Amino acid sequence: MFMNARASADQITRKVRVRVTYYSPEGCKWGDRVACQKTKRAREGVTVAADPKKYPYGTKVFIPALKGLIGDGNFIVQDTGGAVKSMKASKGKADIIDVYVTTNAKIRRHMKNDMYMSAYITKQ
Repeated sequence: MFMNARASADQITRKVRVRVTYYSPEGCKWGDRVACQKTKRAREGVTVAADPKKYPYGTKVFIPALKGLIGDGNFIVQDTGGAVKSMKASKGKADIIDVYVTTNAKIRRHMKNDMYMSAYITKQ
């Protein structure tokens, strides 16, 4: 897609420690629709939600710990949400990256992993 595990330094604008959470269309009134007007539907392995004031729509994010678990670890900020903006899951201590998956069963499976991860924000 746009980055591999050994990205060159000129691709990375910054490294951040984030709290990774997951969401799915199951039981959600929005389904797979996203807040970004350029994108019609969320896609697993591509879509993440974040605070658009910190990570504008279209920002590319690489999360090495998710490589092979959810796509290739490369994501694009295409959505947002109240809990993401309020940093509720991290109790205000870290930015939230909410990763889109297609089912609640996948949320339960991934919730077993470490929830704080390094993420690399790449040039757009």
